Amino acid sequence: MIRAQPSLIATTDGARSRVQAAAVAGVLLVALAVRWWAAAHNEFPTVDGTQYLDQAWQLCFRGQLAYSCFPPGWPLLAAVPLRFLPADDPQAMLTAAHVANVVLGVLSVWLTWLLLRRRLGFALSLAGAGLVALLPQYVVLAKSDLSDLAYMCGLLGGWLLLERRRDLPAALVLGFTYLVRPESALASLGLIAWRWRADRRVPWRLVIGHAVLVIPYLVFLRVAGGAWDISSKTVALTQSLEAHPGLGYAGLIGANLVKLAPLLTGQLGVPLALLAAYGVVRHRGAWAWLLLPLASVPLVINPMVVRFWLPYLPVLLLGAGLGARSLVDLVARRNAAGGARAPKAPTIALAVLVASGLAVAAIDDAPLIRRNTEAYYGLKDAGLWLRRPTTRETLVADYKPYAAFWAGTRFLKYPELGSALEYALWARNQDVDYLVVNVQTVRQYLPGLDGLLVSPLAPELADKLELVHTCFYERVGDNTVVYRVRR
Repeated sequence: MIRAQPSLIATTDGARSRVQAAAVAGVLLVALAVRWWAAAHNEFPTVDGTQYLDQAWQLCFRGQLAYSCFPPGWPLLAAVPLRFLPADDPQAMLTAAHVANVVLGVLSVWLTWLLLRRRLGFALSLAGAGLVALLPQYVVLAKSDLSDLAYMCGLLGGWLLLERRRDLPAALVLGFTYLVRPESALASLGLIAWRWRADRRVPWRLVIGHAVLVIPYLVFLRVAGGAWDISSKTVALTQSLEAHPGLGYAGLIGANLVKLAPLLTGQLGVPLALLAAYGVVRHRGAWAWLLLPLASVPLVINPMVVRFWLPYLPVLLLGAGLGARSLVDLVARRNAAGGARAPKAPTIALAVLVASGLAVAAIDDAPLIRRNTEAYYGLKDAGLWLRRPTTRETLVADYKPYAAFWAGTRFLKYPELGSALEYALWARNQDVDYLVVNVQTVRQYLPGLDGLLVSPLAPELADKLELVHTCFYERVGDNTVVYRVRR
Protein backbone atom coordinates (compact mmCIF):
# COMPACT_ATOMS: atom_id res chain seq x y z
CA MET A 1 0.00 0.00 0.00
CA ILE A 2 2.79 2.40 0.79
CA ARG A 3 4.46 1.77 -2.55
CA ALA A 4 1.21 2.31 -4.45
CA GLN A 5 0.72 5.84 -3.21
CA PRO A 6 3.40 7.60 -5.32
CA SER A 7 2.22 5.77 -8.44
CA LEU A 8 -1.36 6.81 -7.79
CA ILE A 9 -0.32 10.44 -7.28
CA ALA A 10 1.77 10.39 -10.45
CA THR A 11 -1.12 8.94 -12.44
CA THR A 12 -3.49 11.59 -11.12
CA ASP A 13 -1.05 14.40 -11.90
CA GLY A 14 -0.47 13.03 -15.40
CA ALA A 15 -4.19 12.87 -16.11
CA ARG A 16 -4.67 16.39 -14.79
CA SER A 17 -1.85 17.67 -17.01
CA ARG A 18 -3.38 16.03 -20.08
CA VAL A 19 -6.78 17.54 -19.33
CA GLN A 20 -5.25 20.99 -18.88
CA ALA A 21 -3.23 20.69 -22.09
CA ALA A 22 -6.38 19.64 -23.95
CA ALA A 23 -8.27 22.64 -22.54
CA VAL A 24 -5.56 25.06 -23.67
CA ALA A 25 -5.42 23.40 -27.11
CA GLY A 26 -9.20 23.74 -27.35
CA VAL A 27 -9.03 27.46 -26.64
CA LEU A 28 -6.33 27.87 -29.31
CA LEU A 29 -8.37 25.94 -31.88
CA VAL A 30 -11.44 28.07 -31.16
CA ALA A 31 -9.30 31.20 -31.52
CA LEU A 32 -8.00 29.97 -34.86
CA ALA A 33 -11.45 29.06 -36.19
CA VAL A 34 -13.05 32.37 -35.22
CA ARG A 35 -10.19 34.42 -36.65
CA TRP A 36 -10.00 32.45 -39.88
CA TRP A 37 -13.74 32.90 -40.40
CA ALA A 38 -13.60 36.64 -39.68
CA ALA A 39 -10.62 37.20 -41.99
CA ALA A 40 -12.29 35.27 -44.81
CA HIS A 41 -15.22 37.71 -44.72
CA ASN A 42 -13.11 40.88 -44.91
CA GLU A 43 -12.52 42.09 -48.48
CA PHE A 44 -11.30 45.62 -47.81
CA PRO A 45 -8.05 47.19 -46.52
CA THR A 46 -7.74 50.10 -44.09
CA VAL A 47 -6.17 53.46 -44.92
CA ASP A 48 -2.99 52.78 -42.92
CA GLY A 49 -3.03 49.19 -44.10
CA THR A 50 -2.61 50.23 -47.74
CA GLN A 51 0.68 51.92 -46.82
CA TYR A 52 1.85 48.96 -44.75
CA LEU A 53 1.03 46.56 -47.57
CA ASP A 54 2.73 48.71 -50.17
CA GLN A 55 5.88 48.55 -48.02
CA ALA A 56 5.51 44.77 -47.82
CA TRP A 57 5.16 44.55 -51.62
CA GLN A 58 8.24 46.73 -52.13
CA LEU A 59 10.24 44.52 -49.75
CA CYS A 60 8.99 41.30 -51.26
CA PHE A 61 9.16 41.96 -55.00
CA ARG A 62 11.58 44.85 -55.38
CA GLY A 63 13.91 44.24 -52.47
CA GLN A 64 13.48 47.87 -51.37
CA LEU A 65 12.75 49.29 -47.92
CA ALA A 66 10.61 52.35 -48.59
CA TYR A 67 10.93 55.32 -46.23
CA SER A 68 7.60 55.89 -44.55
CA CYS A 69 6.07 57.29 -41.39
CA PHE A 70 5.21 53.64 -40.67
CA PRO A 71 8.12 51.54 -39.34
CA PRO A 72 9.12 48.42 -41.31
CA GLY A 73 8.54 45.69 -38.70
CA TRP A 74 4.96 44.80 -39.59
CA PRO A 75 5.58 44.96 -43.39
CA LEU A 76 8.49 42.54 -42.88
CA LEU A 77 6.14 40.05 -41.21
CA ALA A 78 3.41 40.48 -43.83
CA ALA A 79 6.03 39.99 -46.57
CA VAL A 80 6.60 36.38 -45.43
CA PRO A 81 3.23 34.99 -46.63
CA LEU A 82 3.13 37.53 -49.48
CA ARG A 83 6.26 35.95 -50.95
CA PHE A 84 4.22 32.83 -51.72
CA LEU A 85 1.36 34.73 -53.41
CA PRO A 86 1.03 36.38 -56.86
CA ALA A 87 3.05 39.58 -57.19
CA ASP A 88 0.52 41.40 -59.39
CA ASP A 89 -2.63 40.73 -57.34
CA PRO A 90 -3.74 43.40 -54.84
CA GLN A 91 -5.99 40.84 -53.14
CA ALA A 92 -2.85 38.82 -52.41
CA MET A 93 -1.45 41.68 -50.32
CA LEU A 94 -4.60 41.79 -48.21
CA THR A 95 -4.59 38.00 -47.91
CA ALA A 96 -0.98 38.08 -46.71
CA ALA A 97 -1.90 40.54 -43.96
CA HIS A 98 -4.84 38.37 -42.91
CA VAL A 99 -2.73 35.21 -42.79
CA ALA A 100 -0.08 36.93 -40.69
CA ASN A 101 -2.63 38.44 -38.30
CA VAL A 102 -4.59 35.21 -37.89
CA VAL A 103 -1.36 33.44 -36.90
CA LEU A 104 -0.37 36.30 -34.60
CA GLY A 105 -3.87 36.37 -33.13
CA VAL A 106 -3.64 32.72 -32.09
CA LEU A 107 -0.08 33.27 -30.86
CA SER A 108 -1.29 36.16 -28.69
CA VAL A 109 -3.78 33.82 -26.99
CA TRP A 110 -1.02 31.32 -26.19
CA LEU A 111 1.33 34.06 -24.94
CA THR A 112 -1.45 35.39 -22.71
CA TRP A 113 -1.84 31.90 -21.24
CA LEU A 114 1.90 31.71 -20.54
CA LEU A 115 1.92 35.20 -19.00
CA LEU A 116 -0.91 34.42 -16.60
CA ARG A 117 -0.12 30.79 -15.77
CA ARG A 118 2.88 31.37 -13.50
CA ARG A 119 1.04 33.80 -11.24
CA LEU A 120 -2.67 33.02 -11.43
CA GLY A 121 -2.95 29.24 -11.69
CA PHE A 122 -4.76 27.14 -14.26
CA ALA A 123 -8.38 28.31 -13.98
CA LEU A 124 -7.78 32.07 -14.09
CA SER A 125 -5.10 31.70 -16.77
CA LEU A 126 -7.41 29.68 -19.00
CA ALA A 127 -10.17 32.24 -18.47
CA GLY A 128 -7.79 35.05 -19.46
CA ALA A 129 -6.66 33.18 -22.57
CA GLY A 130 -10.29 32.47 -23.45
CA LEU A 131 -11.11 36.14 -23.08
CA VAL A 132 -8.35 37.12 -25.52
CA ALA A 133 -9.52 34.33 -27.86
CA LEU A 134 -13.12 35.56 -28.02
CA LEU A 135 -13.11 39.28 -27.17
CA PRO A 136 -14.65 40.85 -30.31
CA GLN A 137 -12.06 43.57 -30.74
CA TYR A 138 -9.24 41.01 -30.72
CA VAL A 139 -11.02 39.08 -33.46
CA VAL A 140 -11.35 42.33 -35.41
CA LEU A 141 -7.57 42.81 -35.18
CA ALA A 142 -7.01 39.36 -36.68
CA LYS A 143 -9.06 40.25 -39.78
CA SER A 144 -7.27 43.60 -40.18
CA ASP A 145 -4.07 44.66 -41.94
CA LEU A 146 -2.58 46.64 -39.04
CA SER A 147 0.36 46.08 -36.68
CA ASP A 148 -1.36 45.80 -33.28
CA LEU A 149 -1.07 42.02 -32.92
CA ALA A 150 2.57 41.97 -33.99
CA TYR A 151 3.29 44.62 -31.37
CA MET A 152 1.36 42.74 -28.69
CA CYS A 153 3.14 39.44 -29.41
CA GLY A 154 6.50 41.23 -29.39
CA LEU A 155 5.94 42.76 -25.95
CA LEU A 156 4.61 39.54 -24.42
CA GLY A 157 7.20 37.30 -26.06
CA GLY A 158 10.07 39.56 -25.04
CA TRP A 159 8.91 39.65 -21.42
CA LEU A 160 8.37 35.89 -21.19
CA LEU A 161 11.89 35.25 -22.48
CA LEU A 162 13.34 37.86 -20.15
CA GLU A 163 11.49 36.38 -17.18
CA ARG A 164 13.19 33.06 -17.94
CA ARG A 165 16.61 34.77 -17.99
CA ARG A 166 17.02 34.30 -21.73
CA ASP A 167 18.31 37.83 -22.15
CA LEU A 168 19.70 37.77 -25.69
CA PRO A 169 16.62 36.21 -27.37
CA ALA A 170 14.43 38.55 -25.29
CA ALA A 171 16.40 41.58 -26.48
CA LEU A 172 16.17 40.48 -30.12
CA VAL A 173 12.40 40.07 -29.84
CA LEU A 174 12.02 43.46 -28.12
CA GLY A 175 14.40 45.04 -30.64
CA PHE A 176 12.22 43.79 -33.49
CA THR A 177 9.16 45.07 -31.60
CA TYR A 178 10.79 48.52 -31.82
CA LEU A 179 10.65 48.14 -35.60
CA VAL A 180 6.92 47.46 -35.29
CA ARG A 181 6.09 50.24 -32.81
CA PRO A 182 9.02 52.43 -31.65
CA GLU A 183 7.18 53.35 -28.46
CA SER A 184 8.11 49.88 -27.22
CA ALA A 185 11.47 51.49 -26.36
CA LEU A 186 9.82 52.81 -23.18
CA ALA A 187 9.13 49.25 -22.02
CA SER A 188 12.61 48.10 -23.07
CA LEU A 189 14.33 50.90 -21.15
CA GLY A 190 12.28 50.12 -18.05
CA LEU A 191 13.12 46.41 -18.24
CA ILE A 192 16.82 47.11 -18.80
CA ALA A 193 16.84 49.40 -15.76
CA TRP A 194 15.01 46.73 -13.72
CA ARG A 195 17.53 44.04 -14.66
CA TRP A 196 20.46 46.42 -14.03
CA ARG A 197 19.18 47.18 -10.55
CA ALA A 198 18.38 43.55 -9.76
CA ASP A 199 21.75 42.17 -10.90
CA ARG A 200 23.80 45.25 -9.92
CA ARG A 201 25.59 45.20 -13.26
CA VAL A 202 24.91 46.39 -16.78
CA PRO A 203 22.77 43.79 -18.65
CA TRP A 204 24.99 43.78 -21.73
CA ARG A 205 23.10 41.02 -23.49
CA LEU A 206 19.92 43.06 -23.32
CA VAL A 207 21.68 46.17 -24.58
CA ILE A 208 23.52 44.42 -27.41
CA GLY A 209 20.45 42.43 -28.49
CA HIS A 210 18.45 45.63 -28.87
CA ALA A 211 21.29 47.42 -30.66
CA VAL A 212 21.60 44.71 -33.32
CA LEU A 213 18.19 45.64 -34.72
CA VAL A 214 17.59 49.20 -33.54
CA ILE A 215 20.84 50.85 -34.69
CA PRO A 216 20.53 49.76 -38.36
CA TYR A 217 17.01 51.22 -38.38
CA LEU A 218 18.25 54.52 -36.95
CA VAL A 219 20.99 54.64 -39.61
CA PHE A 220 18.35 53.96 -42.27
CA LEU A 221 16.29 56.90 -40.95
CA ARG A 222 19.37 59.12 -41.16
CA VAL A 223 20.15 58.12 -44.74
CA ALA A 224 16.60 58.04 -46.08
CA GLY A 225 15.14 60.89 -44.03
CA GLY A 226 18.14 63.19 -43.91
CA ALA A 227 18.29 63.60 -40.13
CA TRP A 228 18.93 61.58 -37.00
CA ASP A 229 15.68 60.49 -35.40
CA ILE A 230 14.44 57.73 -33.11
CA SER A 231 11.47 56.95 -35.35
CA SER A 232 9.79 58.05 -38.54
CA LYS A 233 6.65 58.46 -36.42
CA THR A 234 8.03 61.41 -34.43
CA VAL A 235 6.60 63.69 -37.12
CA ALA A 236 3.25 63.18 -35.37
CA LEU A 237 4.71 64.51 -32.12
CA THR A 238 6.24 67.50 -33.91
CA GLN A 239 2.94 68.34 -35.56
CA SER A 240 1.13 68.07 -32.23
CA LEU A 241 3.54 70.44 -30.51
CA GLU A 242 3.27 72.94 -33.36
CA ALA A 243 -0.54 72.81 -33.39
CA HIS A 244 -0.81 73.13 -29.58
CA PRO A 245 2.04 75.32 -28.28
CA GLY A 246 2.63 76.03 -24.61
CA LEU A 247 -0.15 75.11 -22.21
CA GLY A 248 -2.30 74.14 -25.15
CA TYR A 249 -0.27 70.95 -25.39
CA ALA A 250 -1.22 70.03 -21.83
CA GLY A 251 -4.82 70.58 -22.85
CA LEU A 252 -4.38 68.20 -25.80
CA ILE A 253 -2.99 65.50 -23.50
CA GLY A 254 -5.82 65.98 -21.03
CA ALA A 255 -8.47 65.82 -23.76
CA ASN A 256 -6.93 62.66 -25.19
CA LEU A 257 -6.85 61.02 -21.76
CA VAL A 258 -10.53 61.82 -21.22
CA LYS A 259 -11.32 60.05 -24.50
CA LEU A 260 -8.90 57.15 -24.05
CA ALA A 261 -9.60 56.02 -20.49
CA PRO A 262 -13.29 55.06 -20.94
CA LEU A 263 -12.38 52.84 -23.88
CA LEU A 264 -10.88 50.32 -21.42
CA THR A 265 -14.17 49.85 -19.58
CA GLY A 266 -15.82 49.48 -22.97
CA GLN A 267 -13.66 46.40 -23.51
CA LEU A 268 -13.52 44.80 -20.08
CA GLY A 269 -16.53 46.23 -18.32
CA VAL A 270 -16.31 48.45 -15.25
CA PRO A 271 -15.69 45.72 -12.60
CA LEU A 272 -12.79 44.07 -14.44
CA ALA A 273 -11.26 47.42 -15.40
CA LEU A 274 -11.31 48.53 -11.77
CA LEU A 275 -9.77 45.21 -10.70
CA ALA A 276 -7.03 45.69 -13.31
CA ALA A 277 -6.23 49.19 -12.05
CA TYR A 278 -6.17 47.97 -8.44
CA GLY A 279 -4.06 44.93 -9.23
CA VAL A 280 -1.46 46.83 -11.28
CA VAL A 281 -0.97 49.34 -8.44
CA ARG A 282 -1.20 46.83 -5.59
CA HIS A 283 0.91 44.05 -7.10
CA ARG A 284 3.11 45.92 -9.53
CA GLY A 285 6.19 44.01 -10.61
CA ALA A 286 8.68 44.19 -13.45
CA TRP A 287 5.90 43.07 -15.82
CA ALA A 288 4.21 46.44 -15.26
CA TRP A 289 6.91 48.08 -17.42
CA LEU A 290 5.08 46.60 -20.40
CA LEU A 291 2.34 49.17 -19.80
CA LEU A 292 4.66 52.17 -20.02
CA PRO A 293 4.40 52.65 -23.84
CA LEU A 294 0.68 53.31 -23.32
CA ALA A 295 1.70 56.66 -21.84
CA SER A 296 2.80 57.83 -25.30
CA VAL A 297 -0.66 57.47 -26.85
CA PRO A 298 -2.21 60.77 -25.58
CA LEU A 299 0.85 62.81 -26.61
CA VAL A 300 -0.11 63.23 -30.27
CA ILE A 301 -3.06 64.45 -32.30
CA ASN A 302 -4.84 61.23 -33.11
CA PRO A 303 -8.37 59.90 -32.76
CA MET A 304 -8.41 57.92 -29.52
CA VAL A 305 -9.54 54.44 -30.57
CA VAL A 306 -9.94 51.21 -28.64
CA ARG A 307 -7.15 49.35 -30.43
CA PHE A 308 -4.63 51.50 -28.55
CA TRP A 309 -5.59 49.53 -25.42
CA LEU A 310 -5.62 46.05 -26.94
CA PRO A 311 -1.88 45.21 -26.95
CA TYR A 312 -1.78 45.84 -23.20
CA LEU A 313 -4.92 43.95 -22.14
CA PRO A 314 -3.10 40.69 -21.24
CA VAL A 315 -0.94 42.65 -18.78
CA LEU A 316 -4.04 44.31 -17.36
CA LEU A 317 -5.67 40.89 -17.06
CA LEU A 318 -2.68 39.78 -15.00
CA GLY A 319 -3.20 42.80 -12.75
CA ALA A 320 -6.93 42.06 -12.53
CA GLY A 321 -6.27 38.43 -11.56
CA LEU A 322 -3.79 39.41 -8.88
CA GLY A 323 -6.17 42.07 -7.61
CA ALA A 324 -9.13 39.69 -7.45
CA ARG A 325 -7.11 37.04 -5.64
CA SER A 326 -5.84 39.53 -3.06
CA LEU A 327 -9.40 40.73 -2.37
CA VAL A 328 -10.62 37.17 -1.87
CA ASP A 329 -7.64 36.43 0.39
CA LEU A 330 -8.41 39.55 2.42
CA VAL A 331 -11.96 38.34 3.08
CA ALA A 332 -10.63 34.90 4.00
CA ARG A 333 -8.10 36.32 6.48
CA ARG A 334 -10.69 38.52 8.17
CA ASN A 335 -13.03 35.58 8.62
CA ALA A 336 -10.20 33.40 9.89
CA ALA A 337 -9.29 36.06 12.45
CA GLY A 338 -12.88 35.96 13.70
CA GLY A 339 -12.83 32.19 13.92
CA ALA A 340 -15.23 31.62 11.01
CA ARG A 341 -14.76 29.93 7.65
CA ALA A 342 -14.53 32.19 4.64
CA PRO A 343 -17.93 32.39 2.91
CA LYS A 344 -18.08 31.76 -0.84
CA ALA A 345 -20.61 34.51 -1.44
CA PRO A 346 -18.08 37.37 -1.94
CA THR A 347 -16.11 35.30 -4.46
CA ILE A 348 -19.26 34.36 -6.36
CA ALA A 349 -20.49 37.97 -6.31
CA LEU A 350 -17.17 39.22 -7.68
CA ALA A 351 -17.23 36.60 -10.44
CA VAL A 352 -20.81 37.53 -11.40
CA LEU A 353 -19.96 41.24 -11.50
CA VAL A 354 -16.92 40.65 -13.70
CA ALA A 355 -18.79 38.31 -16.04
CA SER A 356 -21.73 40.71 -16.35
CA GLY A 357 -19.49 43.64 -17.21
CA LEU A 358 -17.63 41.57 -19.78
CA ALA A 359 -20.87 40.35 -21.34
CA VAL A 360 -22.21 43.87 -21.79
CA ALA A 361 -18.93 45.03 -23.35
CA ALA A 362 -18.72 42.03 -25.69
CA ILE A 363 -22.33 42.28 -26.85
CA ASP A 364 -21.79 45.91 -27.87
CA ASP A 365 -18.74 45.02 -29.98
CA ALA A 366 -19.85 41.67 -31.40
CA PRO A 367 -21.33 43.15 -34.63
CA LEU A 368 -17.88 44.55 -35.50
CA ILE A 369 -16.56 41.05 -36.16
CA ARG A 370 -18.58 40.88 -39.39
CA ARG A 371 -18.91 44.59 -40.15
CA ASN A 372 -16.27 46.49 -42.10
CA THR A 373 -16.36 50.27 -41.75
CA GLU A 374 -14.02 50.68 -44.74
CA ALA A 375 -16.23 48.82 -47.23
CA TYR A 376 -16.00 51.25 -50.15
CA TYR A 377 -17.32 49.10 -53.01
CA GLY A 378 -17.11 51.87 -55.57
CA LEU A 379 -13.48 52.65 -54.80
CA LYS A 380 -12.56 48.98 -55.01
CA ASP A 381 -14.31 48.48 -58.36
CA ALA A 382 -12.89 51.72 -59.73
CA GLY A 383 -9.40 50.60 -58.72
CA LEU A 384 -9.84 47.20 -60.34
CA TRP A 385 -10.98 48.91 -63.56
CA LEU A 386 -7.95 51.24 -63.43
CA ARG A 387 -5.59 48.26 -63.46
CA ARG A 388 -6.10 47.99 -67.24
CA PRO A 389 -5.04 51.48 -68.40
CA THR A 390 -2.43 52.21 -65.70
CA THR A 391 1.04 51.20 -64.48
CA ARG A 392 2.69 51.40 -61.07
CA GLU A 393 3.93 54.89 -61.96
CA THR A 394 0.45 56.25 -62.73
CA LEU A 395 -0.70 58.88 -60.21
CA VAL A 396 -4.28 58.54 -58.96
CA ALA A 397 -5.87 61.21 -56.75
CA ASP A 398 -8.60 60.45 -54.23
CA TYR A 399 -9.55 61.20 -50.63
CA LYS A 400 -8.89 57.61 -49.54
CA PRO A 401 -6.15 55.43 -51.07
CA TYR A 402 -8.34 52.45 -51.91
CA ALA A 403 -8.71 52.91 -55.66
CA ALA A 404 -4.92 53.35 -55.99
CA PHE A 405 -4.39 50.26 -53.84
CA TRP A 406 -6.58 48.04 -56.02
CA ALA A 407 -5.12 49.56 -59.18
CA GLY A 408 -1.53 49.12 -57.99
CA THR A 409 -0.63 52.75 -58.68
CA ARG A 410 0.76 55.76 -56.83
CA PHE A 411 -1.66 57.73 -54.67
CA LEU A 412 -2.11 61.45 -53.97
CA LYS A 413 -4.64 62.68 -51.41
CA TYR A 414 -7.03 65.48 -52.28
CA PRO A 415 -6.50 68.79 -50.47
CA GLU A 416 -9.48 70.77 -49.22
CA LEU A 417 -10.42 73.11 -52.09
CA GLY A 418 -13.51 75.16 -52.75
CA SER A 419 -14.70 74.05 -56.18
CA ALA A 420 -14.43 71.39 -58.85
CA LEU A 421 -12.53 73.82 -61.10
CA GLU A 422 -9.89 74.29 -58.41
CA TYR A 423 -9.50 70.51 -58.18
CA ALA A 424 -9.13 70.23 -61.96
CA LEU A 425 -6.39 72.89 -61.98
CA TRP A 426 -4.71 71.29 -58.97
CA ALA A 427 -4.69 67.91 -60.73
CA ARG A 428 -2.94 69.40 -63.75
CA ASN A 429 -0.36 71.19 -61.63
CA GLN A 430 0.38 67.98 -59.67
CA ASP A 431 0.69 65.83 -62.82
CA VAL A 432 -2.20 63.66 -61.68
CA ASP A 433 -3.33 61.11 -64.26
CA TYR A 434 -6.75 60.13 -62.86
CA LEU A 435 -9.27 61.57 -60.40
CA VAL A 436 -11.52 59.19 -58.47
CA VAL A 437 -14.65 60.80 -57.02
CA ASN A 438 -16.89 58.86 -54.64
CA VAL A 439 -20.30 60.15 -53.52
CA GLN A 440 -19.86 59.22 -49.86
CA THR A 441 -16.46 60.87 -49.43
CA VAL A 442 -17.69 64.01 -51.23
CA ARG A 443 -20.67 64.27 -48.91
CA GLN A 444 -18.63 63.68 -45.76
CA TYR A 445 -15.32 65.38 -46.43
CA LEU A 446 -14.93 67.25 -49.73
CA PRO A 447 -18.04 69.18 -50.83
CA GLY A 448 -15.88 71.14 -53.26
CA LEU A 449 -15.81 68.07 -55.52
CA ASP A 450 -19.59 68.09 -55.90
CA GLY A 451 -19.31 69.65 -59.37
CA LEU A 452 -17.73 66.40 -60.62
CA LEU A 453 -20.81 64.38 -59.69
CA VAL A 454 -23.03 65.97 -62.34
CA SER A 455 -23.32 65.15 -66.03
CA PRO A 456 -22.51 66.67 -68.40
CA LEU A 457 -19.61 68.60 -66.90
CA ALA A 458 -19.53 72.37 -67.01
CA PRO A 459 -17.60 73.64 -70.06
CA GLU A 460 -14.68 74.93 -68.00
CA LEU A 461 -14.28 71.39 -66.58
CA ALA A 462 -14.93 69.39 -69.76
CA ASP A 463 -11.78 70.67 -71.45
CA LYS A 464 -9.66 69.61 -68.46
CA LEU A 465 -11.22 66.28 -67.43
CA GLU A 466 -12.63 63.31 -69.35
CA LEU A 467 -15.13 60.91 -67.75
CA VAL A 468 -13.79 57.40 -68.43
CA HIS A 469 -15.62 55.11 -66.00
CA THR A 470 -18.72 55.11 -63.79
CA CYS A 471 -19.76 52.71 -61.00
CA PHE A 472 -23.44 52.69 -59.98
CA TYR A 473 -24.86 50.83 -56.96
CA GLU A 474 -28.13 50.43 -55.13
CA ARG A 475 -26.65 52.41 -52.24
CA VAL A 476 -26.02 55.88 -53.67
CA GLY A 477 -23.06 56.54 -51.39
CA ASP A 478 -21.05 53.85 -53.17
CA ASN A 479 -21.46 55.48 -56.61
CA THR A 480 -18.05 56.45 -58.01
CA VAL A 481 -16.74 58.13 -61.16
CA VAL A 482 -13.25 58.14 -62.66
CA TYR A 483 -11.85 61.06 -64.67
CA ARG A 484 -8.75 61.16 -66.84
CA VAL A 485 -6.90 64.45 -66.58
CA ARG A 486 -6.45 65.98 -70.03
CA ARG A 487 -2.96 67.23 -70.77
